[in-house]
Amino acid sequence: MMKRFAYILALAVMLISCERRPLEDLTNAHYIRVYIDEEIKNVTMGFYNENYERPDYESPYVMRVTLADPATGEIKAERYLKDIGHDENGTYYEGYIVANPGRYTLMAYNFDTRVTRINNSNNHKEAKAYTNNIPPHIKTRLNSQTVKSNDDKIVYDPDHLFVANCGEMTVGYSDDIDTLKTPDGKYFVAESLVKSYYLQVRIKGMQYVSSAVSLLSGMSGSAWLQSRNPDTDDKTTVYFEMIPGETPSTGVSKASSDEELILYTTFNTFGKIPDETNNLQMTFDFLTIYGKPYSETIDITDIFHTEAAIEHQWLLIDHLIEIPAPPPQTGGGLSPTVGNFDEIHTEIII
Repeated sequence: MMKRFAYILALAVMLISCERRPLEDLTNAHYIRVYIDEEIKNVTMGFYNENYERPDYESPYVMRVTLADPATGEIKAERYLKDIGHDENGTYYEGYIVANPGRYTLMAYNFDTRVTRINNSNNHKEAKAYTNNIPPHIKTRLNSQTVKSNDDKIVYDPDHLFVANCGEMTVGYSDDIDTLKTPDGKYFVAESLVKSYYLQVRIKGMQYVSSAVSLLSGMSGSAWLQSRNPDTDDKTTVYFEMIPGETPSTGVSKASSDEELILYTTFNTFGKIPDETNNLQMTFDFLTIYGKPYSETIDITDIFHTEAAIEHQWLLIDHLIEIPAPPPQTGGGLSPTVGNFDEIHTEIII
């Protein structure tokens, strides 16, 4: 709650510094409206299981709109849109931007992401979204064999970044407020650079687990805002947490029993590296209640090519993870120890 309060306070200070004032001089002032496409698979629609826990989602608080030189990408005008409206086309953000007549490229994106960061935000050609590496205190809790054998950086999965842009556009002189629109005469629409995937695997022995996380390799760690394409040279491993779900047979959650359960999550990514044929490795990393780490690594390359993955962004892994029971106690008291790591590599046959 304190982190949330501090975030909102910082945003409020920023918005106060950019408070709206009446446009006394209407020369070269332009009205702009940006809609956001909030139909996001596995976040606001298209769920694999309606009863499962859904990712947190809130509409953006503010959109940043910029006009840039088409040749250099250097920003020449900007405005923060914080007036929000709703109509039959969805949620939109509106306001006014002042720009001299000329040729520009336009870009708009939400300015309030919690995890996603923007590099080179003052140049359209160089602006890129990314996320930070996981901190050392989390990395040290992971199975050291898994981390040691992984050459990629390990990063958080991004939250949704809505981006609208267009090719070159002409902004003319006006002694009254006009409206900026796309070349086909429509308002701008911002779509997310991020895809959300639902992932599940079967597990037995969940009652022996104190924490469960996953590492997915072969992902892109960033994406260019102007082209909307992932950076294919930025190869990363994405880190996210898992959630125990229902039993496959009865649909009842029994996380404290020895019955088989579904372990699931919804994670976000800028996209996978193209032509990664043998390096989409999913590592499930567990810490047991008796102090012994346990992990399994599965090649899920083929699963990304299934109909469920392509059409729905569902990664359904038909594999059973079995967490070992704690070793029997000997003597009169508890003597917890941490032994060697158990690590299993498995291929899934499609």
